Amino acid sequence: MDYDRLEKDIVAKLRKELSPELLYHRVEHTLEVIKAAEQIGRGEGVSEDELKLLKTAAALHDSGFLECPCLNEPLACEIADRILPEYGYAPEQIKLIDSMIMATAIPQKPQCFLSKILCDADLSYLGGDEALSHTDNLRTEMSLALNRKFNDPEWLEFQLKFLNHHEFFTAYARKKFKAGKERYIAYLNAQRKALEKE
Repeated sequence: MDYDRLEKDIVAKLRKELSPELLYHRVEHTLEVIKAAEQIGRGEGVSEDELKLLKTAAALHDSGFLECPCLNEPLACEIADRILPEYGYAPEQIKLIDSMIMATAIPQKPQCFLSKILCDADLSYLGGDEALSHTDNLRTEMSLALNRKFNDPEWLEFQLKFLNHHEFFTAYARKKFKAGKERYIAYLNAQRKALEKE
């Protein structure tokens, strides 16, 4: 598995070809997910080979946005199936990578432990200081790329509904990100109360 060459090539392609309307699903998000996947994977004690598979899925998980903003995960799997043999990946490894990519579709439904790690990495920003800026970017992206527009109360409701149903799957992510996510939920609830008073 020539992961390093794959990451370099896919990051360059994302940087060059992703639509500028994708303010959330941009190349920086992919780089953050790769980093978080490695962090969580190491925290959970996965092997070096498993880590390469995990990082490969992270690198490719949003590549479907190169072709369509509506069918990301299936298209990302098609891209993985097409290119990964060129980087020395075996069919059973590609199948596992596809299952990890599909698990990141919302609502997340991971079927194996590596998929749980990738799902947690994909949404790890919810427990960090960047949660607000990331979700603002998502709101703008949904408006531009999908023509799905929200007023402020609708957006708060949309986010809170998602967050109240979301759970981190791994012990490492719960320990590392859960408190930050709860602070973000408290912030959004305060925003909602302030809007209700207006």
